[in-house]
Amino acid sequence: MRRRNTAFAAVAVLSASALLLTACAPGNTATDTSSSGAAEELPSTAWAAADAADVQDGGTLNLSIGSMPVNWNSWEVDGNEVDSINTISPTTGGPIRIGEDGTPEIDPDYAISAEVVSEDPQVVEIKLNPEAVWEDGTPITYKDYVATWQAVNGSNEAYLPASTAIFEDITAIESTGTDFDFTMTFDKITADWQSILVGAPGVLPAAAAATPETFNAGYLDSPVPSSGPFMISDIDTSGQVVTLVRNPVWWGETPKLDTIIVKVIDAATAPTSFGNSETDVLYISSNADAYETAKKRTDAEIQASGGLTWTHVTMNGSKGPLADVKVRQAIGHAVNRELISESANTPVGVPATTQGSYVFMPGQKGYEDNVGAAIGFDVDAAAKLFDEAGYELNDDGLREKDGDVLTLSITVPAETPTNKQRAVQVQADLKDVGVTVELDEVPAAKYFSDYIIPGDYEMTSFSWQGTAFPISSTEALFSPVDSESNFTGITDDSLEGLFDEANAELDPDARLKIADKIDKVLAAYVPIVPVAPLPNVYAVKDGLVNYGAKQFQSVDWTVVGWAK
Repeated sequence: MRRRNTAFAAVAVLSASALLLTACAPGNTATDTSSSGAAEELPSTAWAAADAADVQDGGTLNLSIGSMPVNWNSWEVDGNEVDSINTISPTTGGPIRIGEDGTPEIDPDYAISAEVVSEDPQVVEIKLNPEAVWEDGTPITYKDYVATWQAVNGSNEAYLPASTAIFEDITAIESTGTDFDFTMTFDKITADWQSILVGAPGVLPAAAAATPETFNAGYLDSPVPSSGPFMISDIDTSGQVVTLVRNPVWWGETPKLDTIIVKVIDAATAPTSFGNSETDVLYISSNADAYETAKKRTDAEIQASGGLTWTHVTMNGSKGPLADVKVRQAIGHAVNRELISESANTPVGVPATTQGSYVFMPGQKGYEDNVGAAIGFDVDAAAKLFDEAGYELNDDGLREKDGDVLTLSITVPAETPTNKQRAVQVQADLKDVGVTVELDEVPAAKYFSDYIIPGDYEMTSFSWQGTAFPISSTEALFSPVDSESNFTGITDDSLEGLFDEANAELDPDARLKIADKIDKVLAAYVPIVPVAPLPNVYAVKDGLVNYGAKQFQSVDWTVVGWAK
């Protein structure tokens, strides 16, 4: 039985690629100068910026992803992965884009306005740009939003969306006189309403969402029609290459690039491919070998910005020893998060820090180190909790209960070095407190679909990647227990009410206080051990502008290109 979807949650990430997460209410993304952490010292956007007049007309950009998308509809649960989103990003957009500081703003290519016009009930009025069309020339209208809403609001369980967040709060989408002007009416105050208007994934054409069959499986082999400056012209499954070209019916400024080539290159060989000038951009993340390889390329530079990706150890608390909260708390105390962060960040030239929140990133307004306060590194505390859970040290220095030695496993995707490095450190940390951990390496292509999503694992480590809307999107990671994105198998009954309260609070300061309560609940029952925030570290070929390392800012694909 499929788990129920709720908030549009984070996207998970494998090493340099992952699933997606959206988070934080408008106003929650400002830098908090009272917070400490390396993320504050890095710029929000680190790419080389250039005005359109200073960008060459033409050229090709060569990018890479870890695996070919298994579903080109990124609203569908299997399509909700970073590789998929990154590939389709130049082909989509929406009424809202995100500025450098994380503030939502109108994207005039897609909308004239989008604003709350009533709070009781909450009504959002949207005026679309009537020039916006799908790649076949059909106008983008309110009917596309109606169809997308009906597909992803959870009312029809035959649809398999990655999340129902925000859409499940909408009671009606109605025209206000034309196909381009409409209102969304909500059944409660919904602070993060803007998050569903950001592309990608963007709105679906009405036909793409018309039936569960089309929504779920209609785009396994072909892309959703473009609504952006580029369109996918070829998907070479044998050569594992996706080709994007200028969209001939694009109504905005003509894109600078002629072509974008996206090649499937596994994480282990991506640095070599960049070093050999086969690609123009390399996402380094915390891969020290990739960093060293990239530095050797003489026509490239390293960029580092604040990030939205955070690593963690997720535990399946639905069965076995991990169903005991004291065991999970003990693991939290046993994992040396500081050491993992140092080993990940310092080799790629950025300062190290630990992830102290389940909701906010270091430097975001609202960030507090609730994780460190609850499960900070403390071997003595870990030993005491294991004892209290009945797992005492035997003569061999191993934890056992009722004659059974405590042995756990941690599942990692093969050929993703950073995931394995974290797992090996967790293995060593738990060995120090008498717990044996076995590494279970599984095929990267089946890691999520066959192991993590079905819950066929005990512990695992990947990353969550967020956007500028962290509160509402965090919900699906932890509540309800049957959320498509809750891989932990457990929840806390108080969370659903707290998230409802936070999502209905329009006052930014009051909302942050509720989010802090959520954070403390999560730190207490420990479904996940947050480890380290990862700065966005990229290597880019000299001359590439308006694309590279950034934290929040939406990419304007019309000005990405090569400097004159």
